[in-house]
Amino acid sequence: MEKFYKYERAGVKEYWIVEPEEKLVSVFVQGDNNKYGRPEIYTESDEIKVSIFPDFVISLKDVF
Repeated sequence: MEKFYKYERAGVKEYWIVEPEEKLVSVFVQGDNNKYGRPEIYTESDEIKVSIFPDFVISLKDVF
């Protein structure tokens, strides 16, 4: 959790936690209040649209 709060204070817009064995990705996005909200959880069959790059989409089936 220490890294989570450091990134939040530093203004990192997106914070991803990748769990390769479970094939899960949790994505925290910083809101207008400069705090991370609840994460969006993605599985290997999902695609993630990267919020800071509007045209960038990652297909997790290619990752896992």
